[in-house]
Amino acid sequence: MKLVNFLVTTLLFATITVSAEPLIINPSNKASPATVTGMAFKNAVGGNWYQAKDCEDALTTFKNSKDAVMIYNSSIDFAARNKNINCSLQGVTAQQVVFVGYTYVNICRKPGSAADLNSNKVTLGMASMYAVTKHEKNFSTAGANVKLVPYGGSQEIVTAVRAGDIDLGWIGTGMAKKQGANLDCIYSTDPSAANFLGKKLNLAIPNFQITYVVYTNSTDAQLVEQLRTAYKNKEFGEFLNTSDTITNWTVRQKDIDEVNGYVNKMQINWAD
Repeated sequence: MKLVNFLVTTLLFATITVSAEPLIINPSNKASPATVTGMAFKNAVGGNWYQAKDCEDALTTFKNSKDAVMIYNSSIDFAARNKNINCSLQGVTAQQVVFVGYTYVNICRKPGSAADLNSNKVTLGMASMYAVTKHEKNFSTAGANVKLVPYGGSQEIVTAVRAGDIDLGWIGTGMAKKQGANLDCIYSTDPSAANFLGKKLNLAIPNFQITYVVYTNSTDAQLVEQLRTAYKNKEFGEFLNTSDTITNWTVRQKDIDEVNGYVNKMQINWAD
C-alpha cells in the first residue's frame, strides 16, 4: 500500500512540475537586434532555438511544431512585403501573444566628426531593407543630402562608422549604447529624446522603431504562464533595461493592429 501511495505521489509530482520545452523560432538574421532579444528571451524561459532560413521557413516551422514561440520582427515583415511574401501578424490573436517590445535607433558618427544631416552630402549606413531609393528620397525632400549605404545589421554599421567608411550610421539603440564614447550619437528616433530626429527633419517616419511580437501556439497552460512571466527573470529584466527595449506584457488586439498599421506605413513610405 505504501508503495502504491509512493508511486501515485511521484506521478502527481511529475505531472505538476514537468512542463513542455518551447521551440523559439527566429526569422531574423543573426545581426538583428531582434535576434539578440529572442536569444535573451530563450535564455530566460529555456527550450530550444531554431534559426529560420527566412520568414516563410519560420512560419512553416511554427505551424508544424508543438509549443512553438515566434519572434516576429516588424522589419522582416516589411522586407518580406517588398518581395510579395506574407510574413505579417495576420491571424495572430492577443491571446497568443506573450509580449510586444520595441526599440528605437540612433544616428551616430565617429567622435570628432562634423558630419550631420544637412545640405552637405553625407553617407548614412543602414540595414539593407531600409536603404532603398524611396527612403533616401524622404531624407532629400526633408532637406538632408544623404546617400544611404546598405549593410547587414547594426554591428557592421558600427564597424564602418568607426573605420570612417561612412559618415553616419543608423544603429539600434542597444548596440549604440554599448559603444560608449566610441560613437557620437547625434539623433534618436525616440520621440521623448532631447535629440529626437523629428526636431531636425520633417520625415514621414521620424519615430522609427523595430517592433517584436513574441507569440506562441502552445496550449500548455503552465508553459504559457512561464513565457508570460519571463520579465521576472533577473537576467532578462536587466537585458531589457540595458538594451532600451520597451515592453508591453498585457497585449490587446488593438496593439497587434497598431503593429500591422505601422508596417503598412513603412511600406507606403519606403517600399520601392
